[in-house]
Amino acid sequence: MNITFLIIQFITLYFFNLLFDYPLQGSYLANEKQYNNYLLFVHCAIWGLGLSIVLIPLGLYTLWKVIMLVVGHFIIDKCKCMGWIDLYEDQLLHFLQVVFCLV
Repeated sequence: MNITFLIIQFITLYFFNLLFDYPLQGSYLANEKQYNNYLLFVHCAIWGLGLSIVLIPLGLYTLWKVIMLVVGHFIIDKCKCMGWIDLYEDQLLHFLQVVFCLV
């Protein structure tokens, strides 16, 4: 695989990770998801399905990645909401999710 294309794929996915995880979340979801599992799931679905759509033109889409993104994001964010991990650990785990999408 061409290393330049791999770097472009990573930067693209990481950019959309940031976009879907912060500004597209909105203040309501950001504030309330820690108290409501449905709202947490909505946030994770927006993030995971959004990234999954981005995987298609990059030639990286597979069903297991969709599941890993949505379910993994839910577990990671739930752990953060429970105080089991901090923001930096949360972001490291999401970074690793993006990296796993490159395989």
